[in-house]
Order: sequence, then structure tokens, then C-alpha cells
Amino acid sequence: MDEQMGKSAQTKLFENCAYPVRQATIKEYVKVWERLSESGPFWSGHDRMAIIREARQSLECELCRRRLNALSPNAVAGEHDSVTDLPPIAIDVIHRIRTDPARMSKSVFDNALANGMTDNEYVELVGIVATSVVIDTLHQGLGLDVPETLPGSEAPPTGQEPPDVVDDGAWVRLAPRDGELNEVGIPRQANIIRAMGLVPAAIAFFFTVMRQAYYITNLPISISRSQAEFIAARVSALNQCFY
Repeated sequence: MDEQMGKSAQTKLFENCAYPVRQATIKEYVKVWERLSESGPFWSGHDRMAIIREARQSLECELCRRRLNALSPNAVAGEHDSVTDLPPIAIDVIHRIRTDPARMSKSVFDNALANGMTDNEYVELVGIVATSVVIDTLHQGLGLDVPETLPGSEAPPTGQEPPDVVDDGAWVRLAPRDGELNEVGIPRQANIIRAMGLVPAAIAFFFTVMRQAYYITNLPISISRSQAEFIAARVSALNQCFY
């Protein structure tokens, strides 16, 4: 209990915001931020906070800038401007995910595995970067500094029970289809959930924060579903998110 109170005391999210932020959002974001500082299934808390710092650093990385402007990112060699002691292959994957996700290719994934990263570590890393981006960009959109990273636990990764996954032709094994269809006859289970099925904790982190920003049903906001979808589609187009 004392440890948790200590974490909460140093976790400042949405502080001094000029706009109203729902208390449910603050509560869930703080919970995820603090849990990201704890050791997860395949990365320690120290490393998970380092992954977030690298994701932020990538936006200032000269190599990433040159790759983004190149016809092919793989045509540009060099070293990343790094701020952590993470393995070089992890740094490369983090920077690519954060700065140029539209051109992520299987060669990046294969190279990561060839250099010692496991598919489980890869999926958890993707989940950490994606979750931190949701938290950071909401802060920035509200005119706030991004949250300070926490020290992070030095305890070794916890491991996990073997998840229920299947080989369905993707880069990694996926969560199986549940067979359920929604009201318009398409699969209810989103592919993004299946994609991170190797590490259920990564799914939980991402959707805990994502659901505070984008609700599929029962939106706790004063605009309609169609208006919310219009905004989401426009933002996706501007960010070249083709999902």
C-alpha cells in the first residue's frame, strides 16, 4: 500500500490542464502509467520506461529523420540518437514504430528476431510504444508536457502463462477468432486485439487507455457516433493510418 501511494504521489497526469478531463480518464491513465513502471511479462519496469523514453527520443533522431525522407528507410544506414541503454535492435524497432509505422516491413521483424529479440518481446514492445503514444499525444493535444517517466522496477520480467494463439499467416501468432459478428455482420473481435494476442497484458494496457479516447459504443461525450467516426477517420488519414 505504501509503495502504491508513493507512486501515485509522483505520478502527475493532466496537472494544471486548462480543459476539463474526465476523472475516469485520469484514473485509468495513471493506473496504466504506474503499471508500466512495473516489470511485465518480457521486459523489466526499468526497460519499459526506457522504451517510452526512446519512443520520445525518436522524434528528435537524425537517422529517423533521414529515413523518413528517403524512398526506402532501409536504404539509409547509421546509428540512432539514443538516450537509453536498451539493446541496439530494440532501439531500432522502437524508433521505426514511432516515426515511420506505415513502412514497417517483415524484414524489420525478422531482423529483430535474428538479433536476439523474441516474438513475445516484440509484441510487448509494440504495445508499450503504442500505449505511450496515446498518453503522450493526448497531453500534447491539451497543451501539456508529456508525463515524466517513473524510475521503473529492476525486477526481472515476470513471464506469463502460455496464451491461446494460432498461426494465421501473420508475422506473429494471433489470438484465435471468437466467431462473433457485430450488428453489420463483420467480426466483432478487432484484428488489433488478435495481433497482440501473444502478450495479453499488452492488449490490456493499450485498450485501457484507448477506450478513454475512442469509444465504439455508448460514447460519454456530447457528439454523435457518426461525428466521432468522422473525426477518427480524418485523424487517421492525416496520420497515414490505413488500419
